[in-house]
Amino acid sequence: MISMVSKKKDYDQHDSSNKLIYSYTKVFNAFAATLDEEEAKELARIAEVLASSNTTVNIKPSPRDMMGHGSHTLSTAGGNVVPVLRNDAFCFEALDINNVSVKGGSPRSRVVSYKAVWPELKISKAIACYMDSLAAMEAAIGDGVDVINLSLGAVYSLNDLKAPGDYYFQDPYSITSFHAMVNGIVIVTSVGNDGPKPPVVGNPAPWVLTVAAGTIDREFTCNIILGNDQKIKAARYFDPPSNDTFYPLISGGDARIIGADLTNASYCFPETLDPVKVNGKILVCTVEQGDLNMPYLTIEATKIGAIGVIATNNEILGSTLFPDSNQMLPTAHITYKDAQTLFSYINSTRTPTAKLTQTRTIVQTKPAPVVAEFSSKGPNTITPEILKPDVLAPGVSIIAAWSQDPNATMSGAYFPHSGTSMAAPHVAGIAALLRKLYPHWTPSAIKSAIITTATPLDNSGMRMHEDDMVHEATPFGFGAGLVQPNQAMDPGLVYDMTVNDYIDFLCAHHFNNTVLELFTKQYAYKCPQSVNILNLNYPSITIPNFSGSASVTRKLKNVAQPATYKARIKAPPGISIIVKPNTLVYSKPNQEKKFKLIFSSDVNHLPLDYQFGSLVWSDGKHIVRSPIVIKAKPRTTPLKH
Repeated sequence: MISMVSKKKDYDQHDSSNKLIYSYTKVFNAFAATLDEEEAKELARIAEVLASSNTTVNIKPSPRDMMGHGSHTLSTAGGNVVPVLRNDAFCFEALDINNVSVKGGSPRSRVVSYKAVWPELKISKAIACYMDSLAAMEAAIGDGVDVINLSLGAVYSLNDLKAPGDYYFQDPYSITSFHAMVNGIVIVTSVGNDGPKPPVVGNPAPWVLTVAAGTIDREFTCNIILGNDQKIKAARYFDPPSNDTFYPLISGGDARIIGADLTNASYCFPETLDPVKVNGKILVCTVEQGDLNMPYLTIEATKIGAIGVIATNNEILGSTLFPDSNQMLPTAHITYKDAQTLFSYINSTRTPTAKLTQTRTIVQTKPAPVVAEFSSKGPNTITPEILKPDVLAPGVSIIAAWSQDPNATMSGAYFPHSGTSMAAPHVAGIAALLRKLYPHWTPSAIKSAIITTATPLDNSGMRMHEDDMVHEATPFGFGAGLVQPNQAMDPGLVYDMTVNDYIDFLCAHHFNNTVLELFTKQYAYKCPQSVNILNLNYPSITIPNFSGSASVTRKLKNVAQPATYKARIKAPPGISIIVKPNTLVYSKPNQEKKFKLIFSSDVNHLPLDYQFGSLVWSDGKHIVRSPIVIKAKPRTTPLKH
């Protein structure tokens, strides 16, 4: 594996110390280096890479987080219990949160962070992500960590690959995380922020635990009071003291400069708005990706003299709200539906005005969670037989520690932030607690405990919804459901797997011995003559090409007291499922029992899209739940009547 960055020849070509950035030796043989253009072209014949010209390597020796993302995710997973007085933290004062204590998911864990994506390394962010993260993971494996939180990852489409299975040996995170799993490490990853349109699942490998993001039962809100006394509820984080003043309103479209594209102006893109029209007014801008757009929007609005910003969702974003954590301007965020009310008012008068009220924190809101709009959705295009994401965790408006580096993008001890990056460390914290409770469990057993105890229900007892609050969410949005840490501590049964099970999974993709050596260099392994991926002992069950009959085999290990478990099936519409046997009797701990699911249907009368169900094993105390996902094979003949 080779990573490289090309630059013009402005150094001694014989001085290798200027070239090598990383040398990977513990997990696989690879290097990352800065090469001149001729050297890069030569190596490009071996491996395709991204090259950016006129770059320099200037890594400062500071390990400090200069962006905030790493501090936020680390403190979410394992931050110690810290009492915070309201006046000691701007974040809590601004959000009207009284004296509290903050802590991570596993507060007594010993944590270690590895700096990645160095801003000081003046190269492509994509290359930096790969080089630094691989070095970090290799170091973590060597340091003997128990859990790795990987709040990043690359998304591959089938157009990027000659065959879907090529992902597993082309993606560096896939290879490195496999070796981490071999070393007994639980790897927790984020599914990505490329929703809401499926399928854009990141980190699809079965040996990692892939996490989606949902909302929580806490809102940071304010009201927008319009000049006609209409009131619109909005999401808002920070603001200066309110002077209870109405200000003129102007939309990005109305503020555009001559010749600017109307759509671009409505999104308040740089160099599309007239500062003279905007100065001293509240600017109304449409956003495409919630909090991912908001910081750039407020920077632009500040630059051209706006007094505040109202961000409005487009139709795709719907109802998910992401208050802006940027402190530059008073900023409020409203839903697509409320945006129609706002624009109707603006268009109804020649002098529209509005004011924003102070931020309020509201807790125990319902329903929660809903699947966040930005959270990447399935199905898994790399291996459709593996359901991804695996579970959902809190990922919207999560308050955690922030970088204290004076050069950080924002200043403050704590900040609310949103993303699947925020969801993954919640699960990493749970995994760390499980590792402490059960030090001899495999990573697969820990994954299973978290997956099979998750719930697809929200806090109102109903099926979880998408962010539009109209459509019910599916396992492609939340996996098995919202994680439940207390239940995961006592799962009853687990779907366990060995390293060889995962290698058999790779064998099913027909890799040759040279490719398999990337994963099995420590020991020799011979692939079985045939492998059925459907029988991988995964905690979820997915049949993506159902032809009317199929069978799936699984094994469950008892990790509790002796008990008898009975099966309960909720079959997808139009499909019959028989469980053999439908009762599992365990007489001692660590006993494994095998069972089979037999699926049958008149496939000609099945819907062509994915259908969902579930399998539950219960002894009256434990509930061991697996999602079932089925898609009928495309028909070649007309429907029978």
